[in-house]
Amino acid sequence: LRIRVVEGVRKIKEELEEGEIKREILKRDVDGSFKVKITRVGVMLRVNPPRGKGKKVRVEDVLEAITHKGIVDFDRSRVAKAVREARGEFVKISDYIPDERLSGRVVVEVSEDEMKAFMTLIPPKPGGRDIDMDDVMEALEEKGVVEGIKEDVIQQTLEDEIYNVPVLIAEGRRPVNGEDAKIVYNFRTEKKIQLEEDEKGQVDYRALDLVENVVAGQILATKIQATEGTPGKTVTGKILEAKPGKDVELQPGKNTELSPDGMSIIATINGQAILSGGKVHVEPVYEVKGDVDMRTGNILFLGTVIVKGNVEDGFSIKAAGDIEITGSVGKCILDAEGNINIKQGVMGKLGGIIKAGGNIWAKFLEQTNVEAGKNVFVQDGIMHCQVDATEKVICYGRRATIVGGRIRAGELVNTKTLGSVSFTETIVEVGFDPKTRQRLFDLEKEKTEIEEELEKLNANINTLQNQKKTGRGFTEEKQEMLEGFLARREDLSIRNTEIKEEMEELKSYLRLLKTLGKVSVSKEVFPGVRIGIKDVYYDVTNEFKHVTFILENNRIRIRKYEEINLEEIVGRKVR
Repeated sequence: LRIRVVEGVRKIKEELEEGEIKREILKRDVDGSFKVKITRVGVMLRVNPPRGKGKKVRVEDVLEAITHKGIVDFDRSRVAKAVREARGEFVKISDYIPDERLSGRVVVEVSEDEMKAFMTLIPPKPGGRDIDMDDVMEALEEKGVVEGIKEDVIQQTLEDEIYNVPVLIAEGRRPVNGEDAKIVYNFRTEKKIQLEEDEKGQVDYRALDLVENVVAGQILATKIQATEGTPGKTVTGKILEAKPGKDVELQPGKNTELSPDGMSIIATINGQAILSGGKVHVEPVYEVKGDVDMRTGNILFLGTVIVKGNVEDGFSIKAAGDIEITGSVGKCILDAEGNINIKQGVMGKLGGIIKAGGNIWAKFLEQTNVEAGKNVFVQDGIMHCQVDATEKVICYGRRATIVGGRIRAGELVNTKTLGSVSFTETIVEVGFDPKTRQRLFDLEKEKTEIEEELEKLNANINTLQNQKKTGRGFTEEKQEMLEGFLARREDLSIRNTEIKEEMEELKSYLRLLKTLGKVSVSKEVFPGVRIGIKDVYYDVTNEFKHVTFILENNRIRIRKYEEINLEEIVGRKVR
């Protein structure tokens, strides 16, 4: 069956191709033709040669056509020569002067709206002159037609001798009204989810890109001016006025301004651009009415972010201003250049990251990494967290407790309870810049790794160099290995020297810091706590109450608890 189908298709294809070939042949085979015209200067004959296998023009047919035209006196020899040569050019065969009363006529009609002119050719009577272009132009002039004349259409109609049929030979130009002015907005005026695939074709459904940030000086909207339009013209030459486009007003709103030329709206602050009531505003605050979850996606904003609900696990908020959260925070990333204020607590589940350029406030912190450019203020407790503050860490509520993890502050750590009755390991370090100390730790780790690798490299290099000296089993491949090891050793040695120099600079910086740092506990300190001030450490093995740890004569001393003005430090009323 399949073979029969294929053969059938092939047969149809061959037939189609054969038919196409026949049509091409027919196109090539064209009979000769002729035309007899009675003009103002005599009778003219044109004979066109045949193409391909087409038939030649017969003299008898030409003579019959001449007679039919009412011409009796003509040069038969010229006719015979024209037919024989078939040059496709007009040849004069008679000086006959036609009777104008018998000649063809041109009737021109103009439409009511004067946008069109039609020509109707009335054929000549026997012995009358054929219509020419001059006849048509005179008829057009009589009707006042001066615009949009289609000379090519007129010529073709005369050539084809189309009689008694109205033919459109002139057409006016309608006016083109001007386009209205419009405003092109350079930001999304409607919030739509913008999901993008990564290189592996995967989509992060938390990255909804609902917030579109703009920066001060950015052009938010541009006006495209209205156009005047193009006037039209009737076939009789009357001007048709075009309607100019309507103007539209650029309306800057809050935190935006017009450009000097008045053609653009420019942001004056960082934030999000909003189109409201026809005006363009820039809001410095992005507010989420509910929770930060799959409906909002992650948030990146060049201003302050306010969340009226919670921040669910797995989401992030990054703000150039502050972050304020009315609810609680899960295993999330919060990153603000300003302050972070969390009305409820943070349950980081060992993966949360809270980072602020200024202060951080929270009801409680649990299993979270925290970094503040200034202070960390917590009401109830800090449990099993890594906390770094350039200035102070204050735990000030009635149940203020720091237990587990590592707390580092430049100036002061203050809490009611430090550690727990179960002797939970809790490290508190003060008297240094936490970022600098962390950098030292990172450099020390890198230095150790480099020195371990250098030790292995040196062993391999020594082995290969000994083989090279003896010449036994030292191949080109081993030579390449040796060169690679030597290059790697040089790179690591340079990096190791750089690390040592940077570490020495950081240590010098820490030694120059004037602040000594204090750890103050207004209620009790439990064993399991380790206190570090500068580079001196003290392991708490007994329970203490109402104490302050200070550094004196390069030793950590325990003094009576030093009261602090909590509201002055925190900068607000505390309960």
